[in-house]
Amino acid sequence: MHSILKLKIVLIYLISAFSLQGVTSAEENQKLKFDIHSGYFVSNKFEPQESRSFVIAKDQKEFDQVFGVAFVLGDKSHRLEENELKSKTVIATIRRGKSLCDFEVDSIINRDGILEVRYEAKMQKESTASFACPLIISVPKENYKEIHFIENGKVLKKIKSIDKK
Repeated sequence: MHSILKLKIVLIYLISAFSLQGVTSAEENQKLKFDIHSGYFVSNKFEPQESRSFVIAKDQKEFDQVFGVAFVLGDKSHRLEENELKSKTVIATIRRGKSLCDFEVDSIINRDGILEVRYEAKMQKESTASFACPLIISVPKENYKEIHFIENGKVLKKIKSIDKK
């Protein structure tokens, strides 16, 4: 009788362990590879009165309507490669104001066609100058139903119906 109880406990433990492993694997499969790009400025013609903007660029023309290349001495920025937007989509958020903003991406997850972009944004000390700080990310081109921008744990924007190519 004692050995049957031990066997049941071992079986329950194994089933639980495999169940949890399956959930973890499913979660890992949904995380997307992404690149963060820098070395760009925001066009002063793109939504200049907005404190925040959200961008989806599926091709180079859309990207160039919002961003320009900023060259500085000793520049080591990570820019998009030529023709990279044929296989990737750029998603970006822009914060405007009297201080610079530091961004850090937590994760980008595809949950059944809904792309969740989770990131932290920290404002630096305020100044007299005005800034437009972009977070520019490229992800694999897919048919996303929606993209959710989640800043500091709060959903700021939901953009629907992202067409493939």
